[in-house]
Amino acid sequence: MNRTETGRFLAIVTGFLALQALLIAVPGGFFFGFHEVDMMHLASLVMLEVEGQVAHVDFSTPIGEWSFAPMALLVRAGLGLGAAMLWSQWALAVLIAPAVVWICWSRFSFWPAVAVALVVLTLPVALVYGTTDIFLSLSMHYNRWAWALAFLLVPVALFPPSQGRAGDWADAAVMGLPMALLVMMKLTYAVALTPACILGLLLTGRGRVLLRGILLALAVLGAVTVWHGPGYWLGYLDDLRAVMASDIRSRPGVSFGRILLSPAYTLGTLAAFAAVLLLRAIPGRGASGLTLLLFLPGFAYIAYQNYGNDPMWLAILGVTLLGLPGPEADPDRERILRSIGGGMVLLVGPILLNMGYSPLRHALQPPEPYFQVLPGHPDFQALERRSVAVAVKRAWEGSPTEEVTAHGAPLLTEFAGEPLPDCALDNGILPYFRAMSDAMADSPALAGRMPFVADSFSPHWLFLGWDPLPGGTPWYYSGLPGYENASHLMVPRCVANTKVRSLVLSQVDPAKLTLVEENPLYKLYQIAR
Repeated sequence: MNRTETGRFLAIVTGFLALQALLIAVPGGFFFGFHEVDMMHLASLVMLEVEGQVAHVDFSTPIGEWSFAPMALLVRAGLGLGAAMLWSQWALAVLIAPAVVWICWSRFSFWPAVAVALVVLTLPVALVYGTTDIFLSLSMHYNRWAWALAFLLVPVALFPPSQGRAGDWADAAVMGLPMALLVMMKLTYAVALTPACILGLLLTGRGRVLLRGILLALAVLGAVTVWHGPGYWLGYLDDLRAVMASDIRSRPGVSFGRILLSPAYTLGTLAAFAAVLLLRAIPGRGASGLTLLLFLPGFAYIAYQNYGNDPMWLAILGVTLLGLPGPEADPDRERILRSIGGGMVLLVGPILLNMGYSPLRHALQPPEPYFQVLPGHPDFQALERRSVAVAVKRAWEGSPTEEVTAHGAPLLTEFAGEPLPDCALDNGILPYFRAMSDAMADSPALAGRMPFVADSFSPHWLFLGWDPLPGGTPWYYSGLPGYENASHLMVPRCVANTKVRSLVLSQVDPAKLTLVEENPLYKLYQIAR
């Protein structure tokens, strides 16, 4: 880009960020209408950090701490919970904007640069998790954040900058710092993409960029180690192992084979392999072809690991191929390559559009259909019509009890000599937990202490204003995290996940429990120590 184009490009990036800030400021909070359970999970993570707890040390979660720590910092600074969630998204977009500008200025002409910038910066500020569902939510926001960081790595690894060696330090920063952030947000992205990034730099003679990038990444991670201590990393790895060993959910969506060759993904896979073959055939671009080939399994694995299984990698690969950095070497093949890139963008286009205008939908929607979820956080509101009644799933009389669970695993039918109701929550989870929290508030046995709850998550302390259970987890995966610190075990009559209740109770010794309270919502047992 020349000086005039550079100025126009910077104006577009600045204008985009300013527009997003305006769209956040207008509603004055976050009003969500989907995935209420995931939103309560996120609220739990944020408020645990606000309480001074440290992820992987004081509580267990496989989600990297920096996925929610910025929100906690903003809450501590005085923002409401909903506003903190939205402004943290904008802060990430601002943080990566200089890297986006460098990548675009050093590799693309004007219009491809604009496309790359808008695609990358749209991801962190979106208010949907993906797919084409239009319902607003910050559920699985860490996947979008991680994709935005991953998108910075792809053009740098595939194509050297036009400035040659003069851009080494900038490229190193754009590779190393986002990689460190990925480790701190969602480690699977870093693991999946590192081999291709290393190969791409080495094949194009950019070993110094690789070394400097590694040093920058290690500097960030070293600072984390100094701040939290080596035990932080051991706890992080233990949390990840707990997920891998979990019997709750082996994967969040379809199988890996379907990610590659099912009707929804085959065209993208074929387009990617065609791009590899064309890059290999174009003089001077063979290294890019090999690098892309190594990127593909990493892309597929990330999509496999993410809820919704969106092939978001098609977006950055598509706009990168449309711009096709570097000198022209084979016009005919490069024209075909650009066409393939355009096809990739079309394949993922509906998802990008859904993400792109979700902040506008949020800013323009009326606030009347929403209600305040948590006491003390009036800017954190949920859609009322999804919470006017509680709906549950029960097994039909005479049918196998495992039909209630999606996994078909045998469930406990009784505990401590008494039958367990075969009941799973289907809708209206927020009013159900509010009602349960009201009953807990009146419990003389609990007296303001959080019990260990035999369910997939236990956000009751947020409704009650109590301290969270020490050593607990915002979301259950395996084991009995925090049970050793609990004075009571609570067994809900109707749970979010019947399989979790069975797994928890199968690890508990009923002989050490005494029933001290019973009501229509739960049974409460005192734990003998």
